[in-house]
Amino acid sequence: MAATGDKKSDDGSPNPATLALRIATVALSVASAALMASANCTAGCAPANQVSYTDYGSLKYVLVATIMSAAAQAVAAWMKASGKEGASKVIKAVAELVDTISQTFLYSSSALSFSVEDFGTCGHRVAGVCKGSSEFCFCQRTRMSGAVSMAAAVALSVSKYLEEVPISTWFKSDNKKPDKHNKEKTACGHGGHCHH
Repeated sequence: MAATGDKKSDDGSPNPATLALRIATVALSVASAALMASANCTAGCAPANQVSYTDYGSLKYVLVATIMSAAAQAVAAWMKASGKEGASKVIKAVAELVDTISQTFLYSSSALSFSVEDFGTCGHRVAGVCKGSSEFCFCQRTRMSGAVSMAAAVALSVSKYLEEVPISTWFKSDNKKPDKHNKEKTACGHGGHCHH
């Protein structure tokens, strides 16, 4: 049986660690999208303080990008679980492309979400949207969405790393002690002392 972290176990099934990380990427992408969708401050706020993610094109992109990442990684997880990922070179190439696109979506979404601190500040010369009543219902949720997107991107990266560098190789050492018995056997042709 292959050790944890190998690409596949002896029966050809995908490694559970990498598959679990793929599923975690899907779940975290969905959570990030849900947080962004809830990032609004309209109910109970004065008209001047009302703000929503829909007011900003960059945040609408975050919502769409995280949903697309979740969908793409759900397909990737299914392909890995069913063993279809390595069925042909074309499918393998498509799987690599899906992963690259997903990582791009997640990292860019995280960066845009964290930039909410600068929204409306005019280069920090005036108070932005994160000052006042919109701090928690809008900015905090936007930042949380960015943090969860980053976690999803890291989970995907670790999954891909474990596919290329199995955990079983982490603890192997190339420094092997010489076997004295074998050395004597090689020199003399038998395990005893040499007699001339």
